[in-house]
Amino acid sequence: MTKKENLLKVLRCEEPEWVPFALGFKHWFDYHQHTNSLPDDLKKIENCDYIDAMKFLGCDILARNFYCGQDEIFNKIKHNVITNKKDIGIQTINEYETPFGSLSESRQEIEHMLVSHEENFIIKEWEKDRDAAIYILDNTDFTWREEVFLELQDKIGDDGICMIPCWGTPLKWLHWKCGLQNSCFFFMDYMDQVKEYCDLFWEKSSQVLRKMAEHPEVKVMILMDNVDAPFYGGFLADELWTPYVKNAMDICREQGKFLFVHACGQLANLKGAIAESKVTGLEGVSHGPIGDLPIEEAKKIHPEFIFNGGFSNREQLDLSDDEVKAFYTDYLNRTGKDRTIIASSCSTIAETKWERMKLVRDIVREWGGWPK
Repeated sequence: MTKKENLLKVLRCEEPEWVPFALGFKHWFDYHQHTNSLPDDLKKIENCDYIDAMKFLGCDILARNFYCGQDEIFNKIKHNVITNKKDIGIQTINEYETPFGSLSESRQEIEHMLVSHEENFIIKEWEKDRDAAIYILDNTDFTWREEVFLELQDKIGDDGICMIPCWGTPLKWLHWKCGLQNSCFFFMDYMDQVKEYCDLFWEKSSQVLRKMAEHPEVKVMILMDNVDAPFYGGFLADELWTPYVKNAMDICREQGKFLFVHACGQLANLKGAIAESKVTGLEGVSHGPIGDLPIEEAKKIHPEFIFNGGFSNREQLDLSDDEVKAFYTDYLNRTGKDRTIIASSCSTIAETKWERMKLVRDIVREWGGWPK
């Protein structure tokens, strides 16, 4: 049995031949490649890329960190891109000119860490910016080039499945366009208008999700949210998350496909919403003290829920080898081997030792029934 076939058994809630080890470490890999500090194992691989590294580590590949041909194309909008070199990296300013005025957003790179953050969001005042923002969204095409995905899946081969990122839910879209605080304030103050804006986003992006789901080679998709109770609490999840995830799951279920949502924070207070959505699983689940959803509790969310996570920053950095072994002896034995994929709880940070990643792989392999 191939790793790909075994992953599909897990996703179908069948008894797997072994528990998949699907470590995600894209940022770790990019950082060490950028600083020429990849371990010798990987330096020996000519033109080593992230897929090569996952294969060398022996992963059952199920990763979200791929560009799979999904794009946003602007129509009837004058779009200007301005770049400024700052001490910490490149600042990128996007300007959009519309009949209702101009809007802009900026993003700042932190070069030495290979990360970036939004400095200014495109919607700053709802009443002032609303019409221009709606015009921009209404004249944006969400597209997918299947040939990019097929090339990636071909390179992964039988070692796993390319999980296609497909934007996110309308709530995540608001976070991207307004910021966290303003997303809450705008929805409370202009509920009907914000809901219409979110519905427009979903109408456009879900068309691409449907196209992906209908493709015979696509198996798994992921909504690129960052689900966390402080960000998704209460009425926000009820109005702008759960209904859309349910709709996305209906689309996937009709085609026999699977859908995850990225979620790596405090999740216990959202178990009801997650259960109602019937999503295949959450990707990146973290336990205490970073998260608050233990593996045995996560798998009770609904009868077909797939657990994906379990390797948090604590195990990556803070524990000795003996403490890591003791932790996983307890952690893994709390659950059965069905509906379980051991992977990163969000990501593998750059300071994590290569030997630590191999140690956790070996622990999971021994516990999970990996064939000798």
